[in-house]
Amino acid sequence: MISRVDRMKRENLKNTLEELSSHGNRWIGREGERLTSSYILNMFNELGMDEVLTQEFKVLDYIPISCSLQLTSPIQEEVVCEPLQFTECCQVEGEVVFLGEFENYSRSLDLSTYDLKDKVVLIVSDTPAFYIDDLVKKKAVGLIVATDAPNGLIRALAGKTYPPPLDDDIDLWKATIPGVVISKKSLYRLLSLMSLRKVKVSIEHKADYRTVTTRNVIGVLSSLDKNNNEEILLGAHYDSQMKGLGVWDNLTGLSTLLELARILSMNRDNRRNIVFAAFGAEEVGLWGSALYVNNRKEEIKANCVAMFCLDAVSTIFSNKKSLWSEGKLRDFIIERSIRYGFRIDNVHPLDLSYSDYYPFAINGVPSAMLWENPPTHPYYHTEEDTIEYINFDKLASIGNFILALIDEIVYYPNLNFSNKK
Repeated sequence: MISRVDRMKRENLKNTLEELSSHGNRWIGREGERLTSSYILNMFNELGMDEVLTQEFKVLDYIPISCSLQLTSPIQEEVVCEPLQFTECCQVEGEVVFLGEFENYSRSLDLSTYDLKDKVVLIVSDTPAFYIDDLVKKKAVGLIVATDAPNGLIRALAGKTYPPPLDDDIDLWKATIPGVVISKKSLYRLLSLMSLRKVKVSIEHKADYRTVTTRNVIGVLSSLDKNNNEEILLGAHYDSQMKGLGVWDNLTGLSTLLELARILSMNRDNRRNIVFAAFGAEEVGLWGSALYVNNRKEEIKANCVAMFCLDAVSTIFSNKKSLWSEGKLRDFIIERSIRYGFRIDNVHPLDLSYSDYYPFAINGVPSAMLWENPPTHPYYHTEEDTIEYINFDKLASIGNFILALIDEIVYYPNLNFSNKK
């Protein structure tokens, strides 16, 4: 098992994260994404893993051209906005209807009392892709999304989410109404006007789309017991949203994955296989993890005893520690958190396609994600998601808790988290 000497250290995490940050933005198809993918591949090879491979796949890339939001009644005024990615390219007009603030960890939406036909819907949410299909069914013609990012910043958000069209025409993978994203200040301006009278707007969204190739990078440490095909999978996405360096989301998770790989590859006493998966194209609909599960579905169902998702952890802010898991694996993690003195503030089921655990969870694999919420990192999906807002002591603490969990699971093959009767 792992010795105290081999525990995760803040300096190693910081050095790795700083080096990864130097690659720049990691949006699909950009140079930073390619450099990061190669970095991961080289590291897995240098660690002497028993198997190293890549899975290439095609994904639809979004290239913004322009967008606009114009107040047309009761006054004429331009509102600063950003495009809602993967939405229809067209211009629409309509009366604005405000539906309220949607919790980012809730997907329920009751529109039964709303007449949205030919309306432009205004919501507050960081996850508009969860709701846009319901708005289309109610015949809304456009969507304005407001976020709570500070200092006038506007988050980069997508209008589509899981599942991606792995076997279908990916060129059709976009929402059928146009959308834009606005700041909190602009939201208050719109609500102020709407409190007095009806407000009408015009939305225009233009973008190009192209097919690009990206990949998953996989490393495997084989079990000492060659007759045991069971595996534990550790996953983190290495792409970022379109703005900034995406340090919290998700160089924190990726750095933790790579440090876990380094420590576990030095010990080599695992009684189960350990799979390290760096997934591509998570930000645009979990393409990488969905492809990985789709290609190995029966094998994963039979052999994967647990999946741990490493995504967006450890800020300097006072966020709650959140565990997303279910069943026996959830109970195991909670019991061990008490034993090791690791605080967990809230527990959430795996019912949302928030991150790369989801394709595994819906295929019956016991899965878990530890991250920080609420509240969301204030600079999430903005150009200010930088290294200065990362707490490396906290990152090492979370990493060491996950390391302790993994070490126990791979060393004691009798541990079983299946909920099958």
